[in-house]
Amino acid sequence: MNIYFAHMLVYLFARYLHIVCATVLVGGTLFYEMIVPPAIDELKHEQQLFIFARARWFFKWIVWLCAGVILVSGVISSYSHWDEYNRGPYHQAVSAYPNAGQAVQVSLMAQPGTWWAAHTSCGVLALIIAVSLTIGKAPPTQPIRWMRVNLIILLLVMFLATATRQTRLEAPQQMTNSVEPPESPSR
Repeated sequence: MNIYFAHMLVYLFARYLHIVCATVLVGGTLFYEMIVPPAIDELKHEQQLFIFARARWFFKWIVWLCAGVILVSGVISSYSHWDEYNRGPYHQAVSAYPNAGQAVQVSLMAQPGTWWAAHTSCGVLALIIAVSLTIGKAPPTQPIRWMRVNLIILLLVMFLATATRQTRLEAPQQMTNSVEPPESPSR
């Protein structure tokens, strides 16, 4: 098997798992915070606590498994695109015109590494909050409030992932478009 093909399969599988686990975390958070409380609202307090404790126990394993997979798949994806994320503000422009290459300054917002750093840091924060909500035998104080905060952070992480991918895909095109064709000699 070709090494490039194997690398591509590992990358695609890691990307797939990353997206699936992120979706499970967002969906699980939504379910746990928005569906369970109204569904058990009419039960006695002791029954509510029992259901919350049982749901939290199952949710704990989902959170821990998804957090681990997201971290590993994120490292694989970052490794695959590290050269694109690690470029500085100046790049050698690629052009269809020979000898037209020049250093092009790229805006901080147009650099994939900026969006990658924001995605990664917010993602790690969201995972820390999710895991901390499942540690211990009793939930922390105000778990629903923390889950709502985490849901907002998770949605932000999804936006930042999209922005990272978009700037990564547009960076070569942006540099190509920034190079002007060389002037042709006058005849």
